[in-house]
Amino acid sequence: MTQQTPTPANAVLIDSIPYLRNAQGDLTAVGNIKPMDLLMDEMVRKVAGYAEDLSAELARFVAHTDADIAALDALIAQNYGVEPRETKGNRTFVSFDGLLKVQVAVSDRIVLGPELQAAKAVLDAMIIERGEGVDPFLLTLVKRAFRVDQEGKVDVRAILALRRMQVDDDRWPDFCRAIDDAVRVVGSKRYIRIYRRDRTDAAWKMVPLDLAAVEPTPAAFERMSLRRQVEEAKVHLNDIRAVLERVDDIPEGSTISGAVEWLVDSIAGVQGWLASAAEVHERVAADQILLGLPAVAARQPSTVGAE
Repeated sequence: MTQQTPTPANAVLIDSIPYLRNAQGDLTAVGNIKPMDLLMDEMVRKVAGYAEDLSAELARFVAHTDADIAALDALIAQNYGVEPRETKGNRTFVSFDGLLKVQVAVSDRIVLGPELQAAKAVLDAMIIERGEGVDPFLLTLVKRAFRVDQEGKVDVRAILALRRMQVDDDRWPDFCRAIDDAVRVVGSKRYIRIYRRDRTDAAWKMVPLDLAAVEPTPAAFERMSLRRQVEEAKVHLNDIRAVLERVDDIPEGSTISGAVEWLVDSIAGVQGWLASAAEVHERVAADQILLGLPAVAARQPSTVGAE
């Protein structure tokens, strides 16, 4: 008996026959696709679905963190009787026990203008004139600094570092001035870094937020994702409704105090669920306000299995 190939969730049905679209845009019957290619397609879509959820959650995390930092900045400004304003400098916030730290770092985005060509011309004239007498170390630094990458860009930091060198030549100040004039600040980038440590005398360790630095530790698996919290909150709310619907089950003839006691005992088991549901609802509502995103619970990535 031939085993029937499961129909992929992203398949297109034509006359009850499932098709998948290939990289060229053509529809291919699922039955004509190699099983290994189907398994690869399923795995890629599953991982990509989780990645999109995680990317969206990171975006919400950044938005919430920005809002929390701005709110604290506003309270600090109000405490000292000044108007709150956007802060562009670096700041550090530390927990009361000194074990957690949030650091906000701002770095300028710098490009070099056309004056860079004049600076390069000054260097070329110095090197040609000195010939074999040029400092080999300086020559290496210059070649490295002005080396163009695949995108046609030079190393800005390496070029700016040349200004700190001491060169015995009357034209060197002209080179440094041309570099200074070439600097253009075209924007800034803000970085939020979170650190933790076990003791106040221990070194800070950054909480990794990039895939290359994340380690799958047991503690990571103990934490529930926001989507899982929403799903469990739904279950808890259904349990709460079930408890409230049991009001009619109070035995007839019970005293008022007995009925109240029965209700208190019945609801006591779901008080924690209420708190959990309220917290998740508040976070989802904040997501919609800050980013205009749909509620997390409504997000249904294709072919993503249970966590």
